[in-house]
Amino acid sequence: MPRFLMGWILGLGGNAIGLILAALLLGDQFQIDGFVPFLISLVVFAILSGLFTWLVLKFLIRNAGSIVALTGLISTFLALFITSLLTSGLDINGWGWVWGTLIVWVLGMFIWLLPGPWRAHRKEVAR
Repeated sequence: MPRFLMGWILGLGGNAIGLILAALLLGDQFQIDGFVPFLISLVVFAILSGLFTWLVLKFLIRNAGSIVALTGLISTFLALFITSLLTSGLDINGWGWVWGTLIVWVLGMFIWLLPGPWRAHRKEVAR
């Protein structure tokens, strides 16, 4: 299996855990509405999150390189916002936007820090 696909599947799992955790912790402010709509929302969110991360990172590097660390947070919020508009699997309101974004982002960052075969490790060659 290609590394990119393994990484995307890991990210999809991390996003699923983050969204479920946000729903459990935030109650009425961040709701998952059914299994199949949630799966659709999860896939849409994962695609949008990857796309927005790339676009935001490209914009920030060009215009404000010092705040590149915010790329994931901004991308997570944008992906949640568009996903909630396009699908019926997520219902977010009130402080759920802030806390839900933080929960999903932090968990996504944690998942991406896990070492594994999906990482492109380069060995240092001693000369």
